[in-house]
Formats: sequence, C-alpha cells, structure tokens
Amino acid sequence: MDDQVELADDVEIGPRCVISGPVSIGSGTRLIGDCWINGPTSIGSGNRIYPFTTIGFAPQSRSVDPEHAGCGVRIGSHNVIREHVTINRAMTEAGPTSIGDHCYIMAQAHAGHDCNVGNEVTLANSVQLAGHTIVEDEVTIGGGTCVHQHVRVGFGSMLSGGAATTHDVLPWFVVTATNVAASVNLVGMRRQNMTGEEIATVRWVYKIINRRGLSLPSAIEEIRQRAAESDDRIMDRFVEFLDRSQRPICTAFHSRSRSGYDVRTV
Repeated sequence: MDDQVELADDVEIGPRCVISGPVSIGSGTRLIGDCWINGPTSIGSGNRIYPFTTIGFAPQSRSVDPEHAGCGVRIGSHNVIREHVTINRAMTEAGPTSIGDHCYIMAQAHAGHDCNVGNEVTLANSVQLAGHTIVEDEVTIGGGTCVHQHVRVGFGSMLSGGAATTHDVLPWFVVTATNVAASVNLVGMRRQNMTGEEIATVRWVYKIINRRGLSLPSAIEEIRQRAAESDDRIMDRFVEFLDRSQRPICTAFHSRSRSGYDVRTV
C-alpha cells in the first residue's frame, strides 16, 4: 500500500492484497486476500471482496492510455464481490464506473469501463457488462449473460442465464433469449411487494408492446398517453425509462421460435 491509501480503522486486509492509491475504503470492509485495487477508487463500508478480484485497472480498449487515471471506480456499501470479478475504471470524464449498495456479484463477472450498476443488483457467475452499460436497481442477471455497450437494463428486470441483449430492457421485463423479452418478472414484482393493480399495469405495458399488433412507436405513444392521463408511479417509471433510452427496445416478437415461450400466456 502507498501513502495515498485511506483505510477506516476496522478494515481487514488479507494476505497478498495490493492497493495502489488514491484509494479509500470504508468501515467494516474486508478484502479476504489476493485482491488488486488501483486508484482512483472509492469503496464504501461493509463490503466483502473475495480473492483474485481486480478493481480499478485500465479500460480494455486499444484507444485508451493505460496510465490515464480518469474518474476511476466508486463502489457503495454492503456488497459481496466474489472471486475473479473485474471492474474497470472509467474511460470518460463523465464520472466513475460505479456499483451501488447491497449488490451480489458472483465469480468471474465483469463490469467494463463507465458502467453504472444500481442497488440490490445480482450478477450471477460470468455475467459480462460491456462499457457504458447502465443496470438499474433490483435487476437480476443470470450466469453467462452478456450485455452490449450502452444498453440500459430497467428497474426490476431479469435476464435469463446464457442470454444476451444489444437492446434496452424495459422495467420488470424478462429477457428469455438473445434480444427477446418474452415475459414479465412476476416473482420479482411480488418480492418488491407491488400491489395487484401495479402488477396489472406492468402487464398492460407488456401487452401494448407485444400483443396488440402495434408498431413500436405507436405502442410507446399509447404508453405516454396513459401516463399523461394518470397519476401512476409505474407508468411514470416506464416513461422515464423511454425518455432515457438510446437503443432499440427488447420485445417478444420472435419469442416462440427463439425461446420456447408463448407470449399469449403472459
């Protein structure tokens, strides 16, 4: 460790950890051993970081000077980061690569440069988040799943293991195959204590996009119109997501042939 490393009094640093500042680590965080952390990196309190994790190394890009520190990495509190996870520092000056609070990141997962991962997110083994990916709160991504750069994954959604997406995923939708969202996250919504009426609203959005035969622009216009006519936090979340989306939206248009799901039963 160098003189640019700031540790709370009760931080536990296991054997063979290498920390190169500027790095700050908050109270109660434990590095079990064999962890490499490069600055600029800020890590909050109560985290547990397992062996062979690397945090804050240069973006994996031919165009970036590996010695350029940039905005670094910011990790919140009470996260579990398992073995061989890699979290790269930011490439741009817009802000650090960030991980929120209460996330569970399993072995060999990767968060590329400029990723923004929210709170209560679960990344299973070998999930690959490309640069500039945004993962909103309470998302679950199954093992081996790949998310394309600049994709936004909406609140409460789920990506099945072994899938991939190059499209944005709407809140509470479930990606069942590559670029196919053939279901809604009913289990997740119940765990979030959503009311029956709120769940019905999510299903209405799903049906408007996938089952009414509308073009996607027409379906989005209906969503915006219903949101404008109601005081509904669920509709407001969908509109907010659509306002920020910069990529195509993941739909169920090819679900039967590609995922085995029949969207008529959702």
